[in-house]
Amino acid sequence: MYKSIKAAVMGSINMDIILSAERLPETGENVLGSSYSYAFGGKGANQAIGLSRLGAQVKMIGKVADDANGNRLIENLIKNNVDTSGVARDGSSTGLAAILIDGDGKNRIIVYESANSEVVPEQAASLIKDIDVLLVQFETNEEAVIASVNTAKTKNIVTVVDCGPAKNFSLEKMQGMTILTPNENETEALSGIFPADERTALEASRVLYERSLAKFIVLKLGERGCSLYDGKEISFFPAYPARVLDTTAAGDSFTAALALEYVKSGDIKKACDMGNKAGSIAVGRVGAENSMPTEKELIICLKK
Repeated sequence: MYKSIKAAVMGSINMDIILSAERLPETGENVLGSSYSYAFGGKGANQAIGLSRLGAQVKMIGKVADDANGNRLIENLIKNNVDTSGVARDGSSTGLAAILIDGDGKNRIIVYESANSEVVPEQAASLIKDIDVLLVQFETNEEAVIASVNTAKTKNIVTVVDCGPAKNFSLEKMQGMTILTPNENETEALSGIFPADERTALEASRVLYERSLAKFIVLKLGERGCSLYDGKEISFFPAYPARVLDTTAAGDSFTAALALEYVKSGDIKKACDMGNKAGSIAVGRVGAENSMPTEKELIICLKK
């Protein structure tokens, strides 16, 4: 489907610690867990692997430390056919994420950025070339994200900005990206409005549009699917039915499929629908990388 597309991801590379419990603890409370595991993660690495599994040619841009976790993460990216020549190896320590999952598959995540926050803006920007699309997130330092997006814009490269994790980022410093795609909490952090329904989704999208001047605002609305705002009107795309085990990488799967379909077809509505399909596959599995659908799986989903 997307074999001819060349993509780059400037973003985070983390080792994940995943803890599951029937319910997550309140403040000051201990609960018994049901399982734990280690996994390869980071929103940037997740999206890079997501792009690769869907058939794209992918280059990763980021930073890890020269430590055991860094070595394992690099090896895993290479195993997943991701070019790691843009990953620096001199960070203080490799990024880490603690992922807590409840009995309904919903999660809470604490991220320790470490090496991810040490990406040098000039080095990252210098690697933005010979690609069709650039994906960035907010798990690396703000200056590197802004430099990468602005460099891509000058080269007419499609730019997709995933707004995780939730923070009030300086969107005004990289106005004019192609797609800005936050989830519900990220939407509230950036607009001051939680998209609880169609009215508030429209209000939030208008604020984000004014701040970012993005061509499209695509809100990831969890089990409700997604919305699309183009500066004039808003459209809603319902999620596909799925048995939810873990939502950790649903957004990253969505973003990867959204980006590739938009580059391929130029049809943003079709791209939103494709993102929903990828997300519906991802929530049925546990773990970040393991959740990413393959090109074959997405094709099968399209035929249903």
